[in-house]
Amino acid sequence: MLLGIGASGLAAAFAIQTVETVRARDSTPAADSGMPEGMNFSALGGGIPIPDLPTEPFTIQVGRLTLEPGVATPLSSSPYPAMAYVEEGEGLICPPAGEGRWVYDAEGKVMHSGAGEFPLPLGTWCYTAPDTMDGVRNDGTDQASILLIDLVPTEA
Repeated sequence: MLLGIGASGLAAAFAIQTVETVRARDSTPAADSGMPEGMNFSALGGGIPIPDLPTEPFTIQVGRLTLEPGVATPLSSSPYPAMAYVEEGEGLICPPAGEGRWVYDAEGKVMHSGAGEFPLPLGTWCYTAPDTMDGVRNDGTDQASILLIDLVPTEA
C-alpha cells in the first residue's frame, strides 16, 4: 500500500489537529496525555537511524505482513532501505542473512546487528540496509503482524 500523503498534506493535517485541539481544550478537559478527550497517540518505539537515506526523490511504501506459526519468508534483498516494526506476535526470528541488519528496542537502542540469527521481539524495529539479504520466521504459537516501510526510489 502506498502512503499517498505528501509533506504539505501532513502539515495541513497537523494544522487541523492543532485547531481542533484548541477547540476541544476550550470545551472538553484534556486527557492525561495532553490530547483531547477520545484521542490518543502512541509512539512506535524510540526512533531508528536511517544511514542510507536515498539522495534522490523516493516514495514511502507501507504494508503489513502477517505470518502464521511455523511460516518463514524466503531470504531476499531489495535495492533500497527497509524497516519493519513488530506489532503482534511472539517468537519471531531473523534467520542468518546479510550483515546490514539492526534490531532496535522500544527506546531506540540497538539490541542485535549483523548476519547471525537473532530474535525480533514485540515492539521492536528492524532496519535493513539496501542490498542486504533478510527474512523472518515465526517460531511462536500465534499469528504475527509486522508493519513494513520501504523507501523506494520514485520513477521519473
